[in-house]
Amino acid sequence: MESSSKWIIASNRLPFSWDRSEKKLNRSSGGLVTAISGIRSDVEKVWVGSAPEGLDAKTWAAQPEVRPSNGQSFQAVFIEPEIYSLYYNGMCNDVLWPLLHYESGMVDFSDESWQAYVDVNHKFAQEILKTAREGDLVWIHDFHLLLVPGLLKAQNPKLRVGLFLHIPFPSSEVFRQLPVRKEILRALLCADLLGFHDYSYLRHFCSTIKVMLGVESSMLSIEREHHTTHLGVFPVSIDVAQFKRESAMPEVRRTRRRFQRSIPYEKLILGVDRLDYIKGLPLKLEAFRTLLETHPELRGRVGMLQITVPSRTNVPVYRQLRQEIEQLVGEINGQFAQPGYVPIQYMFQSVKFEELLALYRLSDVLLVTSKRDGMNLVALEHIVSQRPSDPGVVVLSEFAGAISTLSHIIPTNPWDLRETAEAVYQGLTMDRAERVTRHRSMLRYLDTYSATDWADSFMSSLAKRSKVAKPERTVNLSQLAPSGSKMSDVMALLKDKELLVFVDYDGTLVPICDQPEQAVLKPATKNMLKQIAEQPHVQMVVVSGRDKGFLTEQLQGLPVSIAAEHGAIFADSPEGTWKRLAHGDRRRWYRAARQVMSDYASRVPESFVERKKFAIAWHYRKSPKEFAAYQARKLKHDLELALSNLPVSVIAGRKVVEARSAGANKGTFVRWYLENHAEHRRRLIVAFGDDQTDEDIFSTIDSPGIGIKVGHGSTAADYRIDSQGEVLPLLDKMVKFGANQLTLPGLTTALRADHAEDSRADYRW
Repeated sequence: MESSSKWIIASNRLPFSWDRSEKKLNRSSGGLVTAISGIRSDVEKVWVGSAPEGLDAKTWAAQPEVRPSNGQSFQAVFIEPEIYSLYYNGMCNDVLWPLLHYESGMVDFSDESWQAYVDVNHKFAQEILKTAREGDLVWIHDFHLLLVPGLLKAQNPKLRVGLFLHIPFPSSEVFRQLPVRKEILRALLCADLLGFHDYSYLRHFCSTIKVMLGVESSMLSIEREHHTTHLGVFPVSIDVAQFKRESAMPEVRRTRRRFQRSIPYEKLILGVDRLDYIKGLPLKLEAFRTLLETHPELRGRVGMLQITVPSRTNVPVYRQLRQEIEQLVGEINGQFAQPGYVPIQYMFQSVKFEELLALYRLSDVLLVTSKRDGMNLVALEHIVSQRPSDPGVVVLSEFAGAISTLSHIIPTNPWDLRETAEAVYQGLTMDRAERVTRHRSMLRYLDTYSATDWADSFMSSLAKRSKVAKPERTVNLSQLAPSGSKMSDVMALLKDKELLVFVDYDGTLVPICDQPEQAVLKPATKNMLKQIAEQPHVQMVVVSGRDKGFLTEQLQGLPVSIAAEHGAIFADSPEGTWKRLAHGDRRRWYRAARQVMSDYASRVPESFVERKKFAIAWHYRKSPKEFAAYQARKLKHDLELALSNLPVSVIAGRKVVEARSAGANKGTFVRWYLENHAEHRRRLIVAFGDDQTDEDIFSTIDSPGIGIKVGHGSTAADYRIDSQGEVLPLLDKMVKFGANQLTLPGLTTALRADHAEDSRADYRW
């Protein structure tokens, strides 16, 4: 791993609890502590978290446990109890926890709890900034601190900040219910690395930022305003070595034998869950009832031990859940009990570690029926703790993150009670050889991927990321200083060169108009374009999304070639014969795209659908700005889903969403043109364009070609100009300079280097 000055780990709580009676700190042994401590690195580690309840700053500072030792130190964040309660119980547990677990009906949002969440995240950021320096790695944990990446980057863009979400990230349709969704998403996009347990969570996040913010992404990274947020999947694990070692200890074997004598079942189904509505405990009990109903031969022979660890017992929803569970246990026991046989043994308490390991080894089936679960480490613990010669089986909800890492569990949909019952039956009746084979395969994987491997992979990935936000590399052309290096670069490229010019139409040759038919070439513009194109060392091609009829009319009489509909069709001149370049049957997708776009046009005022031969476009230039922009993001998302398996691509341009044949691509056209016009390959390529479709050209042309972006926004082009009105004057001067008709001082009136400063993440409160 790349060396750095220190790691800063921020989580809601520090790994300590305060014993009020003994007046001392007790060190916790949580998974995160174990994972970080196990990494072989001499780097200094600083833990930042809220102070243990009941502890003030003076008492904290006096505790010997918090003094720096072995390269570790601890920084406590002191929060007023009322604020902490609103932040933790209010925003975290009553809003973010249920929403991110798809339980939106349990969300209880208030402005007061949100403000407390903001305040606490500010406190954490300020505490981190007290010790953070350039080169440090800051690892933020979980949904309690989602705003911290933005707050840190606003103050110190040179920090490397990562955040790992320990719970699911839901679909965009669920997340959009959150009133403060955009504030949270913008803060997260300031991070250098975002980590998730599973690719489905990552996919949901990418979909959400596209729908909510209009930000495009890949499954690897998000480029936004000169900042790259890297994305990764890092499924958490457990301390495999510890569980294997401890489960084989003599006291665990003795405890197992004691349990075996006292539990009167031939086969044992085990459940170990924290009291929480996401764990699906009522579904588990109903599935067990279904098992005994559909397989009466199991009555008296198979039983369930359900351990429910108390959690938030003072919260009404959790008290009600406990009552529901205990009532179900009573009903099922009353229905199926026999003399000497009680189907369910229920424990509402924690158990000692050696007892838990003994029960893991004793059980024939571990049943996990989570409705949603970020990972569920109980399943991993059960597998690692088994006797390899006679292991038990895991029946695991397909809505738990661990389903993606455990290859040989028995999956189930917990809402399908019969399916879950049959999955348990399969586990109970599975022969030993198959159980051993399944267990061996999963244990082999877990032996190579422990909690320390998880932490190390995240921190290694974060360490590789850029230390600073990337400054814009695109040079803004207006007036380059005659002696500047950028001026010399441009001069060297243009001097004595024959030019091949690719130029867009709307937003480049003419301004964007409210109605597409209004974007006509004015006589003065057309005359200037003709003078440029007639230069003997210039070959010009207009590449536009417009249809051939409109372009033929506007470019009539000009010595230019035309590529219409993003290069789907081509003519050597406005009077020439048109050649079809894009292939594929549009009938497979065109009707569906037209129907969806027509629906959006009916609901968005002043929007309309433009039909072309190889494409169809929805325009919203005159529509209400915010409403239309949101609808455009939704339309693009809907079209991508609806047309995902068809030969069509969906693009978002300036005030337009367009579906086009797969071959209708400006970059593809440029490659075709160069392959089929060998006489022009020696020319220097100069390309002008203003929107996303033109990026395909900029990404296609090789150095020393010149790509010039018109207007603002991220781009692959090396140069940009501020407005459409500068295009032809600049092109005219570049052409004349290349033909030695213009001196360097004349060119400098049109070219200027505006060296970009290091950009800061755009994040404000």
